[in-house]
Amino acid sequence: MSLIIDKKFINMVSPMLPKFAWKKENLANCRCPICGDSKKNKSKARGFFFAKNNDMFYRCHNCGVSTTMYKFLESVSPALCKEYSLERWKNGENGNSNYKKPEFKFEQPKFNISDNVLDGLKNINELEENHPCRKFVENRKIPQEFYSVLYYTDDFGALAEKLDPEINLEKEPRLVIPILNTKNRVIAIQGRSLSKKKDIIRYITIKGDKSIERLWYGFCRLNNENPYIVVEGPLDSLFLDNCVAMVGINDGSEVPEPLKNKDLIFVIDNEPRNKQVIAQIEKLINNGRTVCIWPNTIDQKDINDMILNGYTKQQLTDIIKNNSYSGIEAKLKLQQWKKV
Repeated sequence: MSLIIDKKFINMVSPMLPKFAWKKENLANCRCPICGDSKKNKSKARGFFFAKNNDMFYRCHNCGVSTTMYKFLESVSPALCKEYSLERWKNGENGNSNYKKPEFKFEQPKFNISDNVLDGLKNINELEENHPCRKFVENRKIPQEFYSVLYYTDDFGALAEKLDPEINLEKEPRLVIPILNTKNRVIAIQGRSLSKKKDIIRYITIKGDKSIERLWYGFCRLNNENPYIVVEGPLDSLFLDNCVAMVGINDGSEVPEPLKNKDLIFVIDNEPRNKQVIAQIEKLINNGRTVCIWPNTIDQKDINDMILNGYTKQQLTDIIKNNSYSGIEAKLKLQQWKKV
């Protein structure tokens, strides 16, 4: 069963992998998203997914990385990684699992939390008016009050290596979103691509300490008013008051200390045709969480898109509060909302 799940998630992440193709039943090939593969020859594809025992693994013959599906997804797509982990667990294949472990052992390194990772970077306020990153932030209508906590780098690969010396990413410009803990220390960074190319990985998240299972963004902006709004992405959280973001898929079974014993509304993207989105909402409901089920009058996918289409912060806050449900009522609303 684990081999089937692994291949399913390889297919799900494949749109992010240039030159991806299945070569045999249990062998797939792509350009390596970790190292970027050959910069001179764009036709080279030296990343391979292969079966070993009852699991799929990934290896790049350019940079030498060799790792499990979980670690690969964690580097390339944290959102899919969380969904993958939940599905393996659901099938009894994590922890005390019933599948045969790989023969080699992957030691998970730990790194120091860094306070100087942002040294030398300019925040958005410090960029020239015509700078591409500043233009991107302005065009997304991100509130100016947050320009000082968003940064730019022209070499995300070098920046990522500061937090994780084993990471190997190519040089490229990205918007940098620092992720802080409750003591306002940088524990991770998220890089948002400025490119419009479809084959570019839009978000890359790098942890300074991989023992931190779940990342959350925005604790410093919370007040003591209920309810707290929980959205999917850091940038979306900047458009609402008293709002934090999950970084990656979360089933709501555990929340960090600042959110415990608080009234929480989980706001997932408005994608009624997306099976993964529906599955996540179902898990949140089953774990006793209150969720927002978007009304049919809204067509936009996420908070930022809604802002770009003219909704105000107050309008969105009212819509979220007026369309939030839990328990049986949430399950009924979800059945009416989903379109798959």
